[in-house]
Amino acid sequence: MKKMLSILLLLFVFIGYSQESFEAAAFTKANEAYTAENFDLAIAGYEQILKTGKHSAEVYFNLANAYYKINAVGPAVYNFEKALQLDPENADIQNNLNFANQMKIDAVEDTRVESIGSNLEKYVTSLSVDEWAYFSILLVLFTVLMAVFYFYAHTAGKKRLFFIFTFVGILFSALAIYAAFYSKDHLNKEQYAIVYTAEFITREEPKETAKESFILHEGTKVEVQEEFNNWALVSLSNGNKAWMPLDKIKKL
Repeated sequence: MKKMLSILLLLFVFIGYSQESFEAAAFTKANEAYTAENFDLAIAGYEQILKTGKHSAEVYFNLANAYYKINAVGPAVYNFEKALQLDPENADIQNNLNFANQMKIDAVEDTRVESIGSNLEKYVTSLSVDEWAYFSILLVLFTVLMAVFYFYAHTAGKKRLFFIFTFVGILFSALAIYAAFYSKDHLNKEQYAIVYTAEFITREEPKETAKESFILHEGTKVEVQEEFNNWALVSLSNGNKAWMPLDKIKKL
């Protein structure tokens, strides 16, 4: 039995190592194709890596750059956005996304008015769910430590001080845990997409015969607010809303 388990363990390790070796080799080969300006081959290589389930900011970033080189606006913007989701503080991704956005035809002005609530929401969602979770764990550990110090303190002054720290720790721990759940809920509700067709006239209702609304072009970022019969109700940052087929956009 032990021998069988050892064989299985070695087999899993070998499979995992082989998979990593394949991904590393595929990534290197795609990078070489990109350097040689064979962008179609590079794109095929990066896409193949993504199909294996290996999603990383580096792969999306390089793939976006390759699409940018062949002036594929929609795929370039989409993959820069995907890279930014995985590495939101990366300045190179942000800069290249800005360059890609300059290729778009649509210039949508952001007319949303910032309020205290929206600023608070922006702050809460600036950290990922995992980051809030780690932060809340640290706060809980701090609270427990302060509670232990309070219990073993021998003077009234120290007890009062550690009691205050414990209370503050409980308060901020609760806020951090709430922020983690809020961030997760916000992430699940918020769904953005990139327009993946050269040009489309949106509709006021989810059907081809409905009255025309406004025109959207490839690369424009929209928020999907509702879906019905393979149509999506999309909204822009300027507040405009309309319907368009789901196969004309690609969700982030």
